[in-house]
Amino acid sequence: MRSLTSAVAVALALCAGTGATFAQDVENGRRLSERWCSECHAIGPAAVKPGRTVSFATIAARQDVTSDMISSFLLMPHATMPNLPLRRKDAQDIAAFIMEMKK
Repeated sequence: MRSLTSAVAVALALCAGTGATFAQDVENGRRLSERWCSECHAIGPAAVKPGRTVSFATIAARQDVTSDMISSFLLMPHATMPNLPLRRKDAQDIAAFIMEMKK
């Protein structure tokens, strides 16, 4: 019984620490965005270029957008976007990079 209680305590401690363990990596998000997103999106704070879709700065400026919304969006298939081999962590990193532009 004691070992079961200890195991549950360890599991809860590990789950409580997942936020820090899986913290978003903004620099990785920038690198991934340069590689996968920059062909269509302006990924820096620069103005939108003609013929491009919405910029990351414009996405970040929306009042209702959150990092969780962006990462969830990136993991769903979309007709207007290529099907990228994103892992959840990659999507979270890209979302963190976008949210860094929020003013």
